[in-house]
Amino acid sequence: MNLELLETFVTTVEKGTLSAAAEELHLTQPAVSKHLRALENYFGARLLDRMGREVRLTAAGRLLYRSAKEILRRLARTKQEMAELAQLLQGELILGASTTPGQYFLPELIGAFRRQHPQIQVSLRIGDTQEILKGVQEGELDLGVVGALGRSRGLKFLCLACDEIVLIVPPGHRLGGLREVAPADLEGEPFIWREAGSGTRQVVEERLAAAGIKLPVNIVMTLGSTEAVVNAVEAGLGLSFVTCRAAEKSAKLGRLAALRLQGVDLKRELFLVGRKKEQSPAVEAFWGFLEHQSSMIKFHWPQKNLKADPKSRT
Repeated sequence: MNLELLETFVTTVEKGTLSAAAEELHLTQPAVSKHLRALENYFGARLLDRMGREVRLTAAGRLLYRSAKEILRRLARTKQEMAELAQLLQGELILGASTTPGQYFLPELIGAFRRQHPQIQVSLRIGDTQEILKGVQEGELDLGVVGALGRSRGLKFLCLACDEIVLIVPPGHRLGGLREVAPADLEGEPFIWREAGSGTRQVVEERLAAAGIKLPVNIVMTLGSTEAVVNAVEAGLGLSFVTCRAAEKSAKLGRLAALRLQGVDLKRELFLVGRKKEQSPAVEAFWGFLEHQSSMIKFHWPQKNLKADPKSRT
């Protein structure tokens, strides 16, 4: 079996047309067609249905696509590991992170890691916690950093840092001068919520339920990023919960206020996640680097605007 045929097949499936696959592979369209026919002759089955210019997988094609992806992924990983044996650590490291670690501390750590290992190219993909866990488990990502533990089999977790989720309210809000509020103070308030799959949302909902608090009941908007949530609260569209790191700058500038919720522990841990099975030297090096750095990763309570006159209910 010529692996080039599998690469042509996978590329055609992912690009959707023969012409797009030919452009991606720097082949002629007849050459792509020839590769696909050779595969169909080899397996004795039709792999693709042609719908105009587009192609769609048959049942046999879906089976081959899954296997071909795994074969090509393993081949690429083997090539990287062989190169690493021959030289100093090098290759590509594909990381995934949920919003909080991906935006607020991982880029700085990646920079420090690359100063130690400049031959390792690192890419970072941001997604929600469930997407990152799935990506690591299926081998699409080498490692991930998330704000909630998952139940996925075959994964290992390392606690990197402690974070605290805070309640944020718009400037001038009736609760804005307080340091801490009771759940009853929030009845009827409009809330801006994170999307399903968000680690922050998962932690908040679990902790509120554990404390017997039925909040929020008035969700006016659901947004897909922490930054979007902060901007919406600054605009006076509602209240929300975000990591204290995300609220820090806006709180200092008086654009919002960050509060604690009485009777609810919203502290959480951020976790590095990887596969339990043996990984490449580059992956192991980054795991060890973050393990060493974990004791130095700190999140601080956001300081309020100095013009504010904070009060406390305690």
